[in-house]
Amino acid sequence: MIEIDGSYGEGGGAILRQALGFSAYSGEALRILKIRAGRRRPGLAAQHLRAVEAAGGVCGARVRGASLGSTEVTFDPGSVRPGSLRLDVGTAGATTLVLQTVLLPCFSHPGDFVFELGGGTDVPYSPPADYLANVTLPALSGFGSAELRVERRGYYPKGGGRVLLRVSGGGGASGGLEYEAPGEVLAIRGISHAASALKERHVAERQADAADHLLERLGCPVTIEVVYSGAASMGSGTTLWTESRGGPPLGGSALGARDRPSEEVGREAARALMREMDSGAAVDRHLADQLVPFLAVYGGTLSTSAITSHVRSNIYVAERMLGSRFEIDGLRISAPGLPGHAASRR
Repeated sequence: MIEIDGSYGEGGGAILRQALGFSAYSGEALRILKIRAGRRRPGLAAQHLRAVEAAGGVCGARVRGASLGSTEVTFDPGSVRPGSLRLDVGTAGATTLVLQTVLLPCFSHPGDFVFELGGGTDVPYSPPADYLANVTLPALSGFGSAELRVERRGYYPKGGGRVLLRVSGGGGASGGLEYEAPGEVLAIRGISHAASALKERHVAERQADAADHLLERLGCPVTIEVVYSGAASMGSGTTLWTESRGGPPLGGSALGARDRPSEEVGREAARALMREMDSGAAVDRHLADQLVPFLAVYGGTLSTSAITSHVRSNIYVAERMLGSRFEIDGLRISAPGLPGHAASRR
């Protein structure tokens, strides 16, 4: 049984999620200790419990220690099996982080997987649902097909959102990831959203207009959809992404907050995307850590705008769980992949 130190690096939930995904993928039994030791409230919160349940549901795992506040979990996986799973975080915990846990095993095994999750869709410290749908999943399209649909927005603090993810895994047959040079940006797209109660104040329109005003100087077409949704809590946000040829999308986003002008939300999202575009990297800093599991297994090289703590934490887990080897050279991350996967096919 492999042991993972959950206090490594920033000691957050990313280590737990990556370890669960690798365990479900590989079939290796796992014990995670000191879970979220670096957080003000260590141990499993509701979001992390759902991640354990999602990973366990994908592979029929036997699990011990999965309870609120637990700092140690044992996860003994079975075989990955396609099917459907419905979970509710019960709080504004991020549905996107739960779904990140299962992407590697689902894309790496043939079959259809369906996840219906309730909780937060656009909450702090996590990728917005629109980012996962329009940046993460397209970057992984070589491994199979996937679609994420936001059926209801969930904002902090009540959550109450709902997303539906469908993945048709291709068995990982595409080979490695080669994202070294940025793609050619053909257009910029986005979604500016807000709770229906904010419609009279034109919050989503104001966010979109402010973002568009900054982005128009780039000289490429910009289309930002305005969406209002019934929600349990007041909230808003803007997510932007590039439509690129020869490379994955780049993304940028921002969330609304009490007493924060809607225009500033739109401008922050636009500035975040423009920073990534100006960096000359093929992969934005938030996508980079999400691709580490696929680099670990299938190999490849990517250039990114920053080597974040999440990147380093995910690499630590990959090396411990799979024996993968990584090299970081400036802002380039590369890995040969595991024997029998991308490395053996090149």
